[in-house]
Amino acid sequence: MSNTVSIAKARAKADKKQGAPAQPISRLNVPELDELDDATRKLVALDGGANWTRAMAVSPNTLRRFMAYYVDLMSPTKGRLPLRERELIAVIVSHENGCGYCTLNHTQGLANALKDPVRAKRIAIDHHLVDLTEREEALAELAVAITQDPRSVNEEDFAYLHDLGLDDEEIAEAIEIIAWFNHSNRLAVPLGIVPDAHFFK
Repeated sequence: MSNTVSIAKARAKADKKQGAPAQPISRLNVPELDELDDATRKLVALDGGANWTRAMAVSPNTLRRFMAYYVDLMSPTKGRLPLRERELIAVIVSHENGCGYCTLNHTQGLANALKDPVRAKRIAIDHHLVDLTEREEALAELAVAITQDPRSVNEEDFAYLHDLGLDDEEIAEAIEIIAWFNHSNRLAVPLGIVPDAHFFK
């Protein structure tokens, strides 16, 4: 058994002991780790057996496609935008969509990227009440606009982003991240994926 699979099993046991919700973690069947094929079990274990990977493992192909994109998109060593900005976008989009799981997950990611958990939580609650930089504010507002009404985005928005120093590739990546998290939220919300107990420590 790989170390990552062992970690996944240990986390699942710890969550139960720490008062994880008694209700199922998804509205669909959640297979046990030993019911999965080796490749799917390794994918679930990549995030320590988190509820979202366990829930999506009901469809191994969905999980495989999802993880491949997610791991590349949010890699700390890849991407044109700094990870803190990618996590900021993830939090804003997830909050706008009312996706509790993704909001909690990426608030934690933003806290790690900023090395400031209080600031990350404030952004997650209401980014309008946080003193963001002009660039952060522009990315946050772009995330809100595309999530709520993508047709509202226009040439003036792009010109403003250029004025703030973002180039075309960075703007395209920001839009991709916004679009991808809208997709992610629309998987997690209808599945009813329950946040892991460790988010509430």
